Amino acid sequence: MCGILGIWAGNNAGRAEIAKLPEALKAQNHRGPDHSDYKLYSRLGMGHNRLAVIDTTEGANQPFVSEDERYCLVFNGEIYNYQELKSQLLAEGVSFKTQSDTEVLFHLLAREGKEALSKLNGFFAFAFYDQKRDELLLARDRMGIKPLQIYQDQDKIIFASELKTIFGFEVDKTLNDSALNQYFSLTYFPLGNTVLSNCKELTPGSYMLIKDGNFNHPIQQVYWEPNQQKVSDYEESKKRLNELLNQSVEKRLVSDVPIGSFLSGGLDSSIIATLAKDHKSDLETYSIGFESQFFDESSYAEEVAKKIGSKHYAFRLNQQDFKDNFDEFLDSLSEPFADSSAFAMFLLAKKTSQRLTVCLSGDGADELFAGYRKHRAEYEIRSMNGLKKWMIKAGAGLFRIAPSSRSDKFGDFNRKLQKFRDGLRMDPALRYWEWCCFIEEEDRQNLLVNPVYQGLNPFLHAGEFYDLNDVLEADQRLVLAGDMLKKVDLMSMASALEVRTPFLDHELVEFVNSLPASYKINKSSTKRILRDTFANRLPHSVVHRSKKGFEIPIKEWLNDEIELQLSRHWFSEAYIKDQGIFNPLFIKELKLAWNNPRFGDKIYLVWALLVFQSWWDKQMK
Repeated sequence: MCGILGIWAGNNAGRAEIAKLPEALKAQNHRGPDHSDYKLYSRLGMGHNRLAVIDTTEGANQPFVSEDERYCLVFNGEIYNYQELKSQLLAEGVSFKTQSDTEVLFHLLAREGKEALSKLNGFFAFAFYDQKRDELLLARDRMGIKPLQIYQDQDKIIFASELKTIFGFEVDKTLNDSALNQYFSLTYFPLGNTVLSNCKELTPGSYMLIKDGNFNHPIQQVYWEPNQQKVSDYEESKKRLNELLNQSVEKRLVSDVPIGSFLSGGLDSSIIATLAKDHKSDLETYSIGFESQFFDESSYAEEVAKKIGSKHYAFRLNQQDFKDNFDEFLDSLSEPFADSSAFAMFLLAKKTSQRLTVCLSGDGADELFAGYRKHRAEYEIRSMNGLKKWMIKAGAGLFRIAPSSRSDKFGDFNRKLQKFRDGLRMDPALRYWEWCCFIEEEDRQNLLVNPVYQGLNPFLHAGEFYDLNDVLEADQRLVLAGDMLKKVDLMSMASALEVRTPFLDHELVEFVNSLPASYKINKSSTKRILRDTFANRLPHSVVHRSKKGFEIPIKEWLNDEIELQLSRHWFSEAYIKDQGIFNPLFIKELKLAWNNPRFGDKIYLVWALLVFQSWWDKQMK
């Protein structure tokens, strides 16, 4: 797990920028504190920050360069099947100097180029240069676990693991208005978009090829789409799921540094920790909880840890933890990212990294197996008759004026009831988009001076959402890649912690995506096949309790200091007018409305503003 950076010059002005690479590389030292180095060519510079996990010796440092300097590789991630690939290369006469997966990837790319991508099992973002052919290959793993930002103007193409690293060069900082609207809808930038017009994120499962003559229009291709597999009956599918997930966990336990597992107490992380304990007798597990009982789940994690016999570490957060770490958390954000649970992930990674370098997590299961509450709601809407729909509309209408928020039981119930009622009136595609949004359309339209509305992005490819599997596959492209995996990468790498996700092994993803939706959700259960497969391994309380999102008590924690935060110069009328992004009158109304009991989920709009203004002040001033 590392950070990569590079710049390809399209002309003399671009060549002059290459000299800035060594200094720019320092901006992502947190991603790889064990070693940092770079390689410069006449039209290309490539840099690397290393977090040593497999073969920690100096010989495995990067950039990895051939003796004749024809080939150069910078690589972020892990190749789990590197030993198998190495055996094949040895049989073909290739010799090795290290025990690293980096060298295996290097030789495979030197022999096969982009065709090697289909052979890789792992998570990665890398750049591979062939000096003889003057050709640069950029690639990203199938699910988008590792990031790769790509900036382009008339002089240069820059690629990096984090957006703020790109600011080490002379770049156009024009905002992407449409993406900004998406951020103030979803709280993150989805589907390859970034906050800058000239910068995109390479989409999962794709590569970019830059070579002499195609600088202005590099070749970009998708190299992976999930294959449909033959589906067995339910019982046989359970056996296959157990087999694939066991294999995935075992592969992800290979490490030359200490490795453990996150354990939230939810179904997904509990399964991963249980399987990991089968292969690692001295497994350590880590969880984070809250002194606020409404948000705390740590007791379930402790129950699982006791059952499997792991050495468990639980961290309970309170409002003082929030205050003490708030500014450091904001500093860690390379780009605007306002999923509030990122703060909990930031502290969990910070505390866990004091003992470990690598951790397994249960990320991805919700998007694969229909684990979110919106999946349950979608199933109910598709299943219920007209009379029940009418009764829900009428009942929800009675509570229309009552407070709704995520911060207490009644408010959360009413929030979900109102969203469900509104969803009854929408077609499936619009309902999907609105249920993904954390911020109301009226608020985001009033907030932005230029509220360019894009709505349901055409890259979702989900057609009319005929089946619940269409919804899950859309979630994998939108929510998983744009929110969940981005959160884990940003927050874990801020503390140089590598996080591995067994549910996202591409062979497992292909299998699960081929299963009928009825295997995943029915009238009595979400994540049906997952629960049934592992029910005998987990406490009953974990298997059968309902989903609770990984959220923080943001309203409670911000309440005592919200006026302090909103009084920062970021929210002054002069600052807002100078920015030209937000409506000053709406910002003023938002500040005055904070103590109104009907403020509700506008807290997420305030949070998104805080995050954005902090980022803007650091990167755009």
